[in-house]
Amino acid sequence: MPDPLKLEVPPDTGKNVELPKFYTFNETGNIMLATTVGASAEIQESVRKVFAEVSVFFAAMTRAIATTPNPNNGNKPYSVYNYEMLRRIIAGSGCFIQVTEMDLKHTTTSFGATFSKELIKGLLGLATGTGALGFAQAMIAAMGNECVRVGVDKNENDGRVGNIVFVCEYLLGMPSISAIVVYIDAKDKSNTISVGPCLKTESVQTQFVMHKDTYMFVTPTFIHEYAGDLNSIGSDAAYGALVSRMQDLLAGKKETPPQEGDHPKPPPETKK
Repeated sequence: MPDPLKLEVPPDTGKNVELPKFYTFNETGNIMLATTVGASAEIQESVRKVFAEVSVFFAAMTRAIATTPNPNNGNKPYSVYNYEMLRRIIAGSGCFIQVTEMDLKHTTTSFGATFSKELIKGLLGLATGTGALGFAQAMIAAMGNECVRVGVDKNENDGRVGNIVFVCEYLLGMPSISAIVVYIDAKDKSNTISVGPCLKTESVQTQFVMHKDTYMFVTPTFIHEYAGDLNSIGSDAAYGALVSRMQDLLAGKKETPPQEGDHPKPPPETKK
């Protein structure tokens, strides 16, 4: 076996320049859009369709979780922050390819909106400057509420509370979609996060460890025209099939994801 080559680190000559990105979030903060072509530049129709499919997938996933009864909570619907439900869809949908995972420890004395914004920026690796991230406080407070509920509920065996953010990037004319999934174990006594830091008006010591996974996201191709007319999405057969398949995943039923090019089998011939 030949000797390995020495790793050569190129000098910083300034010839390779990273482009600035313009970004924005949807109202809930679960979908981030970023572009290198300028805030006012028009995105290609084909790329808009790809990003629209992300919205459809997120809506179907949320609906599937929120309508699946939780036997550990009196058959009330699962919380959309239930990490195990997120994990089942991620593992079984065939749309996610994991690329990184890490544990992040965070200790802070921040509170209120500053605490929430600080946490979102750290998890997404996003330098927002003076950006408001208006959704951050509501998102983190909701997760904090779920942490408090799960942490004291003896019927909940799994204390992991999580959330997902889809990052849709338009980079030099090419679409790229990733998903960032984070969770915190509410039953881990070393974690002191709760709803408190989001709503307090004075400094508070907060310490916790969050697990972060990053995935490449491949859009599902079996929704006809990205769920068709969104005004009739509730009655769209393809969208309903997506929700049903996700509910099967949440119930622990294994199913092979449909492959591109699959066609329904023709009915058997009847003998004359």
